[in-house]
Amino acid sequence: MELQFWPDLVSLLEKLNGGMLLVVLVIFLLIIDLVKKRRPRNFPPGPQLFPLVGTFVDFKQPLHLALQKLTGRYGNIFSVQFGSLTFVVVNGYQMVREALVHQAEIFADRPNIPLLQEIFRGFGLISSNGHIWRQQRKFVLATLKSLAVNFEEKVQEESRYLVETIEEEKGQPFDPHYKINSAVSNIICSITFGNRFDYHDNRFQELLHSLAETLLLIGSFWGQLYNAFPWIMRWLPGPFRKIFRHWEKLQYFVKGMIAKHKEDLDQSEAGDYIDCYLKEIEKFKGDTSSYFHEENLLCSTLDLFLTGTETTATAIRWALLYMAAYPHIQEKVQQEIDAVVGQCRQPSMADKEKMPYTSAVLSEVLRMGNVVPLGVPRMATSDTTLAGFHLPKGTTLMTSLTSIMFDKNVWETPDTFNPEHFLENGQYRRREAFLPFSAGKRACPGEQLARTELFIFFVALLQKFTFQAPAAAALSFAFTLSLTRCPKPFQLCAVPRPAVGHIPAEPHHPAMLHFPWDSISLQTFLIFLLVFLLIADYMKNRNPKNFPPTPFRLPFLGHIYLVNFKDPVVSVKRMSKRYGDIFGMHMGSVKFVMVSGMRLVKEVLVNQGEKFMDRPDLPLDEEIFSKMGLISSTGHLWKAQRRFTLTTLRNFGLGKRSLEERIQEECQYLVDAFRDEQGNPFNPQLKVTNAVSNVICSLIFGNRFEYHDEDFQRLLKLMYDTVVLHGAITSQLYNNFPSIMKYLPGAHQTIFKNWRVLKNFIQEKINKHKEDWNPSECRDYIDSYLLEISKDNGSDTFQEEHLTACTSDLLIAGTETTSSTLRWALLFMAMYPEIQARVQAEIDAVIGQARPPALEDRNNLHYTNAVIHEVQRKSNIVPFNVPRMAAEDAYVDGYYIPKGTVVMTNLTSLLFDKNEWKTPDAFNPEHFLKDGKFWKKEYFIPFSVGKRACLGEVLARAELFLFFTSLLQKFTFQVPPDTKLSLQPMIGIAMAPQPYKICAVPR
Repeated sequence: MELQFWPDLVSLLEKLNGGMLLVVLVIFLLIIDLVKKRRPRNFPPGPQLFPLVGTFVDFKQPLHLALQKLTGRYGNIFSVQFGSLTFVVVNGYQMVREALVHQAEIFADRPNIPLLQEIFRGFGLISSNGHIWRQQRKFVLATLKSLAVNFEEKVQEESRYLVETIEEEKGQPFDPHYKINSAVSNIICSITFGNRFDYHDNRFQELLHSLAETLLLIGSFWGQLYNAFPWIMRWLPGPFRKIFRHWEKLQYFVKGMIAKHKEDLDQSEAGDYIDCYLKEIEKFKGDTSSYFHEENLLCSTLDLFLTGTETTATAIRWALLYMAAYPHIQEKVQQEIDAVVGQCRQPSMADKEKMPYTSAVLSEVLRMGNVVPLGVPRMATSDTTLAGFHLPKGTTLMTSLTSIMFDKNVWETPDTFNPEHFLENGQYRRREAFLPFSAGKRACPGEQLARTELFIFFVALLQKFTFQAPAAAALSFAFTLSLTRCPKPFQLCAVPRPAVGHIPAEPHHPAMLHFPWDSISLQTFLIFLLVFLLIADYMKNRNPKNFPPTPFRLPFLGHIYLVNFKDPVVSVKRMSKRYGDIFGMHMGSVKFVMVSGMRLVKEVLVNQGEKFMDRPDLPLDEEIFSKMGLISSTGHLWKAQRRFTLTTLRNFGLGKRSLEERIQEECQYLVDAFRDEQGNPFNPQLKVTNAVSNVICSLIFGNRFEYHDEDFQRLLKLMYDTVVLHGAITSQLYNNFPSIMKYLPGAHQTIFKNWRVLKNFIQEKINKHKEDWNPSECRDYIDSYLLEISKDNGSDTFQEEHLTACTSDLLIAGTETTSSTLRWALLFMAMYPEIQARVQAEIDAVIGQARPPALEDRNNLHYTNAVIHEVQRKSNIVPFNVPRMAAEDAYVDGYYIPKGTVVMTNLTSLLFDKNEWKTPDAFNPEHFLKDGKFWKKEYFIPFSVGKRACLGEVLARAELFLFFTSLLQKFTFQVPPDTKLSLQPMIGIAMAPQPYKICAVPR
């Protein structure tokens, strides 16, 4: 077989044309990418992933700000993918500290970022890991400490050179970039190389320019593109190629310095870092386990040169920019300098403790400058848990220092330059949530040197100059995001003191990035947009592993093509035959699982009821109910509302004789209304609906409404229309495509308008109750709820908007389902006169005509009870139950149902099960009779089951029995002459009968 495989494969490939081969290749790559990038279980959440490219963020913003926006949606820990790189982004002081300090050992490694790996090859201080990093860092810290006695003197000396070179500008506008970079770099050069370089040294200036451009390119779009797709980019031309050319130039320079040190090395005297390292190499010569060799010396020296120049120099440039932009702050710093240091001597580190305002300004510069906004990436050395999420070994961690530096809960004015953040009673105040040099074992090893440079350079410059914006120029805080967040090139005037500067215009923040859309043709753009949308749709709607079987899905539309909106029951029945009792479906943007059969329905609603107790966020319901009330709410809110409602309804007679009397009284009103028709054809809809609604109205409003009340009749018609319109195709399309349909006309817009009318009606009732409310005497549901609001002590559980939502739920649910069932019952009686005759004969035998029916008669009216149950079964009012949503990951019948999945329980599959019902498609009361007695069947659950079963079931059963028997006690219902009645339902929230007319002939 193996020998035959390759010839067969070659033969197959030969038959494929180029286009087909390309399609196969693309599909193959997409599958590989999908498998490679899928998030492990319990991994931090994140934005939608797209094939090959990973995460799309807001590219109009710098990366650290784009990621910061995601915290609002995903919290303080989330994941993103850029090409082949996956990052977990950690935000907030507590979370960052947990990762960098408490789990420092776990997050001690550096990830394999392709560009840095290409440059450093795992050597040096920044990119090395494990033993090699510990060995190098320990040596660097010890060496810098041994040389630290000279730090301050070197910085003071260099500050004199810097002041002199700035004096040469004579107060004219100049760009301080490379003067400051030269000064700062000279400090690290004197430590590593043993000498400084003149500011006019062309070769050194060229190196500084190469270093700046290298850092800029590493952080640029091209650098990130290389990191995301190294396997493609390494073969392509582009600006990123300059990175490698510049790095070779820097390496050549450092190698020359090392060679020169080797020539005149004195083993008895170590003057700088390279000398110390060469001695360490000699010390471990012949030790194969040692990582002290020239390759590491080269990389660690380059690390020191890079980090010891760019970050501190960038911070000082930000400092001068802020001083020029805020002259009043600059003036206060200069006053403190004059008071502590004066003009006759250089500043020293001993002055720092006496200069709290200057120290506060420098700290605020570091906070607002935010030089390394995302820290340096870390990598997990072993599996760990962070904030309850599982981070497997090798996970790359990105710590958002931006989220700390601009935390609104920590800083009084986070977006404003305000030195008062670091002052308390005039003294410098250390802030815990201030990590400009990171934290933990991989914090910046040069922090002490950097703080020394920042203080002495800054004070020395403000001692001699006042920095101002050039005349008629506005300063800008626009920045470039490379490896550091550095200000865009700017010019300042360094006016020798004493001189009075002017206050420049308030700086503005121009947009960061611009894209050359003009160079893209409309056709290309449309193709790109289509491909992008197809990929986005695929990624958003793809099924997780072991998801229930799903039919072929059309992009954007889902399985709409499989559903007959006029009779969805038939569509679901057809799919159940093909895919089994559990299958998945997509309706536009909504994904759900359909569950059929008693075993699985019971598994979902009863056995795993706690997991499937929530309601889904269906756009139509969300717009109407806003996750409030009894039907659409979830969690604690739903439990509190349901518990209160059940208790209150019981207090007002639910399940008691008093409520039965109310229903009997309403039955008499309904009989009288039917008698007024005098046996002529009429539509019973509004009369039946009014009667049923009056029962629930007496409980919630404390009064009933006359059948001739035109306002209430209009409200009932509006409620009926709303229920029916929910089944309209435009309403279903709104659920599937809300972002489009909300701008289009259709049934959904009428639904919203009707709901506003209904809510206004209920609000009027509530306001009227509030006017004459007596907390010691509750008359109805609204009174009781107002009392609960008064006791709620400011919590969000019981509020007036919740009262409105609960009342509307009770009014709709307590009216439409029961009234629809009664209308079905009258329709079936008219169409099956022989069954109606048997019901009337039983009523006459048990009750007679002299008294009204009572609930206690139910036990003796076996056939009548069976007919009512058969009406409920055959009418199938709520065929797919009210949707549920998985509150947590679950497994049903071995299939994986992820948290948030909408679950529909197919009650139709129970009510029409051929294995349970003798004639499931026929109206046959014998289904509920056994030996002439009423027989309740397990498969009969029209009110659902479990904790979210209909809370009005007791009331509905009482109403159905009493209204039905009262009407058949007094009337015989007949089809009008020359009329054909239909059993075809109207699809809405409930399956109601089509409008019809019948004759109620008095008996």
